[in-house]
Amino acid sequence: MISASQIAKFVKGEIIGENFSVEGAIDLIPGKKSYISFLGNNLSDDYLNKTKSNLIVISNSIPIPNFDKTFIRVLDPKKSFFNIVDKYFHKRCYNSFNDDIHQTAIISQSTKIGSTVSIGPNTIISDDVEIEDDVKIGGNCFIGKGTRICKGSLIHPNTTIYNNILIKNNVVINSGTIIGAYGFGIIKDGNELIQVPHIGTVEIEENVIIGSGCTIDRGTMSKTLIGKGTKIDGQVHIAHNVKIGKNCIIAGQVAIGGSSKLGDNVTLGGQVGVIDNLVIGNNCVVGAKSAVMKSLDDGSVVSGIPAINHLKKLRLDVLYTKLPELFKKNR
Repeated sequence: MISASQIAKFVKGEIIGENFSVEGAIDLIPGKKSYISFLGNNLSDDYLNKTKSNLIVISNSIPIPNFDKTFIRVLDPKKSFFNIVDKYFHKRCYNSFNDDIHQTAIISQSTKIGSTVSIGPNTIISDDVEIEDDVKIGGNCFIGKGTRICKGSLIHPNTTIYNNILIKNNVVINSGTIIGAYGFGIIKDGNELIQVPHIGTVEIEENVIIGSGCTIDRGTMSKTLIGKGTKIDGQVHIAHNVKIGKNCIIAGQVAIGGSSKLGDNVTLGGQVGVIDNLVIGNNCVVGAKSAVMKSLDDGSVVSGIPAINHLKKLRLDVLYTKLPELFKKNR
């Protein structure tokens, strides 16, 4: 176990109160004895009366609370708390990896494997795959021919990565995700529907996180691209040839149509749909359940079906509620 004073040193915080061993991290309410929690800047001291946790991360901008607890004062309690969780407690509940290469893994002789790599049971590694240092691959995964997985990346169990995919440093791919399958390209020939061949690839840049159950299709001729630092929630579909910029946030069940392009720092709320061949500018925000039917300029904030300026959408919503009354007056 880790001590309260060690945690305070890690986040460069000031510890006030007794030093003791910390067993884990938990929500402030209900909390738990010998566990660490944090008090958000917008929460009152009343929460400290209710919590059972006796190590609390608080802001150094507020007075020291008069409670029989130990406090760690920092500039940003939320950020510091989750840095603590990531360093000391994350792996206890989220480690689905072996420490080595499992004896049931099937690995091609032409695979290049770096140092401190772990590969789980029943995983298949195809020909000419390159796995760099500190990569961890869970059980029951499939890694296709010619794929390269760069340093520090984590591939959770039951993930499928097709041929010739590039995954750069420190990427996290959660379970059930499929990367590099054929896109939905169809040509109609008389009464017959013909699948367009897809000979492109997928490139996932550094520090990307991809949630569970996502599908990212390979490019038709070039590549589908996920930009550096982008975070993708579960059950998201990204079609062929899509280009996503840096540090985007894509919430659950979003679908992005083929060949659309997202700029940097774009946020798409849950269940957003983006039709094909659009350009979404930098710093755009799209509200949940919206349907984006046309390209958006930089900094646009939109919502609705079809997606329009968010403030305009709110004004229209107010007018809609008045329609029954207006109808009665004009009868």
